[in-house]
Amino acid sequence: MRYKQLDQMSFADLEVYSVLPEHPVWSRAAELLDFSFADEICAPLYSTRGPRPYAPSLKLKLHIVQRYYNLSDREMEERVIGDLFIKRFLGLPVSFIGFDHSTIGLDRERMGSALFDACHHHILAQAKQKGLWGDNEDVWLIDSFHTNGHIARLSAYRLIKQAILRVVNHLKRAHPALYRQLGRELDLQPLTQKLPAKANPEDIAASFSRLVVLAYGLLHWFEKEAVRAVFWSWKNRDRQLTSLERQAILFRILTENTLPGDPEDPNDPDRAYRKRPRKERPANQLLSSMDPDARVSKKRSITYRGDKIQVIMSAANDMVLLAEPVAGNETDAHRLQELLKAVQQKHDVKPHSVVADSAYGRGYHRRHLKTEGITFAAPLQAVGDNSTGLYSNEKFTYDSKGEAVTCPAGQVTQKKNYNRHLEGTQYSFPKQVCHTYSLREQCTTSVQGRTVFISDYYNEFQEAKTFNKTEEAKKLFQKRNAIERKNNELKNHNGLGHARTYTRERRRVYVKVVSMVVNLKQLVKQRNPLTLGFVRKRPPCLVLPVLQVQ
Repeated sequence: MRYKQLDQMSFADLEVYSVLPEHPVWSRAAELLDFSFADEICAPLYSTRGPRPYAPSLKLKLHIVQRYYNLSDREMEERVIGDLFIKRFLGLPVSFIGFDHSTIGLDRERMGSALFDACHHHILAQAKQKGLWGDNEDVWLIDSFHTNGHIARLSAYRLIKQAILRVVNHLKRAHPALYRQLGRELDLQPLTQKLPAKANPEDIAASFSRLVVLAYGLLHWFEKEAVRAVFWSWKNRDRQLTSLERQAILFRILTENTLPGDPEDPNDPDRAYRKRPRKERPANQLLSSMDPDARVSKKRSITYRGDKIQVIMSAANDMVLLAEPVAGNETDAHRLQELLKAVQQKHDVKPHSVVADSAYGRGYHRRHLKTEGITFAAPLQAVGDNSTGLYSNEKFTYDSKGEAVTCPAGQVTQKKNYNRHLEGTQYSFPKQVCHTYSLREQCTTSVQGRTVFISDYYNEFQEAKTFNKTEEAKKLFQKRNAIERKNNELKNHNGLGHARTYTRERRRVYVKVVSMVVNLKQLVKQRNPLTLGFVRKRPPCLVLPVLQVQ
């Protein structure tokens, strides 16, 4: 693949760049990192025919600079034109004004998150070759933070209306002939109909029902034989796929938010559909047809509508090894093994220890990391007295060999029932025994007697309880503050706390580029810890090549 060759540096360019002082970040980044790997891994994206494209290595540096300053595409276009430090880092002549803001956005779409992830790991590999991380005695830290997706909280009516409009408007832009046929065969009046200022509940319910009927009628219209013939002959397959995706989103929103009415109800003979009660809606329901990947989650009484970013970093060198956006309502521990395995396979390295908070301390993670020979330090979730003030399970003694539980009064039970969902066994004491117990009121209020749950990973939890009291564990927990600072840098300093785009795929692009930015800053700090500002001293004059006149 041959890329576009920029104009040769003129004497004026050399004179201007020689006067500029060394930039504390970009000048050292150009010395420490080789970005030419992007030209090779991105070559399949371009055709060998037609105009030559700009080199992917040049555009990768452009994306890194953009996220470093947290700029929009239009702001980045202006910055490249007027910032000489950036032009020198990119290797552009002083007079270059070629980048349009659309070029920047289209290149992000073309590369996608997979190639940006590959670029992130290429930079990590270069840092590893320089000895900046990769020690087998290293400690890896893992944590997550929430992002705000700027998703408005919509009612069921507005959510369905939004989904219908996205299907119809896409058809209007991408297939005008099919849109005109839709206007002739389907009545779209419920989309523009407005309720009176003082509408009663019956009018609101009837309006909702008419909107749902229109939505199902729209989906049924796409299945008509005459429409199917036109739709499946659509030449632009990408736009056809987009239409199918939006239809699927509309159908899912309808199933999650509506219920068929009762035609035999004498009080409601005309209501075909009604709202599904909020308690009956799925926990993983769609919040917006614009951003179907966003989910709602809560942390410390704060509600987030967006994603959650899982971060793994090296405690020895503060390098971000991996950052992945996941669903906002996904538990922190769900992908721990998957994320650790991804880093180990890409860089052929294994940590000595992994440190996380109590949300990651699941029993199956503790057992897996133990078999891998990795020390896992995570606090146990607090287990004190019950909220009712009764004895907690800690008061009971479990015999794993005899599979029996002993209560504080010395009573033993082997009566058990396995719970596959909770991954553990429920032991129960006979009610006759509990009724004769003098401290029964402090133990249980159940008429059927006391029950005690024993996890399948009981031994792992007991080992963790003992290990967490050792000096080694205390030293590991002291290192966990580093990832809190790194999360603050990713979220607040580099803009990951507020989503700029819809869909998780696009947000993953930003996550990968920001990961490269924070690692680049860390490389500069480790190589040049004492000179972070400008050195205002004119460098020695460059020896210019002598031109030979032929």
